[in-house]
Amino acid sequence: MTKQRVSDAMHVGVISCQTETTVAEALAMIKRYRIHAVVVTDGPGYLAGILSQTDLLSAWKEGASYDKVMNGPVSSIMTQSVITCMPDMDLDRAIRSLNRNHVHRLVVVEERNDGRVWPTGILSMSDIVRHIDEQAK
Repeated sequence: MTKQRVSDAMHVGVISCQTETTVAEALAMIKRYRIHAVVVTDGPGYLAGILSQTDLLSAWKEGASYDKVMNGPVSSIMTQSVITCMPDMDLDRAIRSLNRNHVHRLVVVEERNDGRVWPTGILSMSDIVRHIDEQAK
């Protein structure tokens, strides 16, 4: 069996919003696309963070009013330290990264000339399970 890469299992493309998008708008995207997180980008489109359902629950639990959270920018509650991977990374290494960091998804990125990263896809646990199942048949 050939070495599997992230690009073999990842979902190409991301559903994203910008840092100044309101939490309410981002939640509407999560519900509309039936996803668990939205990639957050800065003005030019570089990776700035990720807003997950966990971030939403944490913000609501921390005592801020629901309306204050929902009307605020995603940048105020998003996770800024995003665990990423490159499309050519070994799939086994990506699985270890998911497990070690206790996350459900990795943002797949390409590095640009200035060292910043551009989101190009998502690799979720579901993507990996589906890929392994398809390969076994």
